[in-house]
Amino acid sequence: MEYFGYIVLSLVILLVMVLIHELGHYTAAKILGFTVDEFSIGFGPKLFGKIRKNGERFSLRAIPLGGFCAFMGDDDDENVDKSAKPATEQTEKSGIDGKTADKPAKDEDLLSYVMRAEIAENKAVEQAKQIEQKPIRLDKHGNPAKSFNQQKPWKRIIVLLGGVVFNLLSAVVFSLIYIGAVGYSVPVVGEVYKDPAGNNYCALEKGDIILAVDGKDIGVMASFSELTQGIAEEQTVTLKVERDGEIEFVDVKRQKIERVDDDGEKADYVGFGVTMPDAVFRGNDAGTAFKYCVPYTFKLSWSILGSFGGLITGRIPITSMSGPIGSIKMMADVSIANWRNILILLPLLASNLAMFNILPFPALDGARIVFTVIEWIRKKPMNRKVEGMINFIGLVVLMLFVVIVDILSFAL
Repeated sequence: MEYFGYIVLSLVILLVMVLIHELGHYTAAKILGFTVDEFSIGFGPKLFGKIRKNGERFSLRAIPLGGFCAFMGDDDDENVDKSAKPATEQTEKSGIDGKTADKPAKDEDLLSYVMRAEIAENKAVEQAKQIEQKPIRLDKHGNPAKSFNQQKPWKRIIVLLGGVVFNLLSAVVFSLIYIGAVGYSVPVVGEVYKDPAGNNYCALEKGDIILAVDGKDIGVMASFSELTQGIAEEQTVTLKVERDGEIEFVDVKRQKIERVDDDGEKADYVGFGVTMPDAVFRGNDAGTAFKYCVPYTFKLSWSILGSFGGLITGRIPITSMSGPIGSIKMMADVSIANWRNILILLPLLASNLAMFNILPFPALDGARIVFTVIEWIRKKPMNRKVEGMINFIGLVVLMLFVVIVDILSFAL
């Protein structure tokens, strides 16, 4: 039952991230005078909806794995047939005003003519009903509102960037909260392994708190693993440690450690010959939080972009990723392990959502920005049907991708 509570908490966190993203689009749209059709959290069947006086619909839908902010005319095709007749002229020819603008054809009898006129009249009435059912949206000046594609390209780009900007700003706020409440961790030495001759592999002692590596302090921007990941085998580094309240400097060598596991099997590895099962937290104060919240957010964002690049090059296997379902499970697992993990998840997820949406992949904000920039340069839009088809195919590919990733994450 406790685990189910963490699943619900993870789902709520995911929805908050989506809400922040869509609020970014919505806020930028309202500032620049765009007309919003619907603001929705979730996909699929509508569970709850409310229509404001200005025609905007706010919805809560059944599938809580996303959301959207739909604008008036977002998918309109601007390639309109200019030869089309005005509605008033078409109405006059249909004869619905009581006057028969057309006369019976030469070989047409009276009954056929009356039936043709009746069909035309019924069609015109139906069209009139449809027009009445679709209210005319007005802008803040009382004029007929422009569709999304009728707005200037630079305005559309700002609106499309709104979600990414809001996610990054929220990541900064979440980083501020995380650093202020948790700080950063510094490792504490546990067991010190002995070599076959019975000597310690290094001069570290149990309980030593490692503060720096070769003069570089462990902190918000650099963890112990990050500072030591480039150290080669047989290379010696100097560790600054806190031992019984005193500061000392200890030289340690990264070397082959001969080990035997609990089953009696050899488990050799390359390292320093110590375990670090515990950590203490430092720097959980307002000064540190305000100093590092912005650079820490950019560090997270840059590492996420690097991960996307690793997936493209094959350096990072696809099995290391997870879709929405797998992400919720992962969030629940790490949250139940330690409450601090909940706070680190917030800036990480916000940065992840921002960087993912800025990618120039069809159906994402990044691709739509690219299409808009191309239109701005060409001084005319691409074929809206072609652009819509590209985005639709991209959406299908993304949906299939996250489903496959989720299946692999559970199967492997």
